[in-house]
Amino acid sequence: MNNLTITTKLRFVAVVAPVLLIVVAALIVGAFHFFGTMTRAIHDNQYAASRSAEGMETALYKMDWGRSQPDSSQIILDQQRGFIAEIETARAHMGSREQAERIEKIANDAKPLFEAMRTAQPGDDSLEPRLRDLQGAVADLMSVDDEMLLAAAANAESTARTMIAITIVGVVVIPWICFFVIARMTGRLYAELREIRRRFDALAERAQLPGDDARAVEEALTKLGFAKPNPMLAE
Repeated sequence: MNNLTITTKLRFVAVVAPVLLIVVAALIVGAFHFFGTMTRAIHDNQYAASRSAEGMETALYKMDWGRSQPDSSQIILDQQRGFIAEIETARAHMGSREQAERIEKIANDAKPLFEAMRTAQPGDDSLEPRLRDLQGAVADLMSVDDEMLLAAAANAESTARTMIAITIVGVVVIPWICFFVIARMTGRLYAELREIRRRFDALAERAQLPGDDARAVEEALTKLGFAKPNPMLAE
């Protein structure tokens, strides 16, 4: 940029600074939108999946409890329906392959167990190990859901740190860099114009300059704030 005029350099900084600020502003607006929708997204996905797994666990415990009740067949049937509904909800909100695999395993293990429970006699403990295994599978799914929820929270924290850095750069660093560059260029311009005024006055004293040219230079320097020094003030 050494071959560029000072005016071109100032114009370049004046153009670049707003463009950078517009880009930063767009990123900040995107961050506000992200954080504004993040809570609902987590509630509709990770939290909903976790609630579904908890619903499966509750249904299994109620089935186990209902086997010893007088109306055990109806209790077991109602809880099985609720369990199946929770599986479908979990499928709709799963966010990873591991979740999908565990949900399918639970569904495949639950179907034959539920059929056996509907035909089992009250007090039959032969299904107890299979029920405990299914409860363990649901507990494993709950652990995976918790991991997904923590991962979503960690991602939000990471995004927040990134946006804090971008905001600092956009709001503090970029304006100060532009101010420094403009201040440095205008400082050089001031020094050069002051030197021009000094040399012009010295030249005017030593030689007879053409009236029109001298008047034009005088007016230009005056408009730029470098009027001819007042001899009375100088004394």
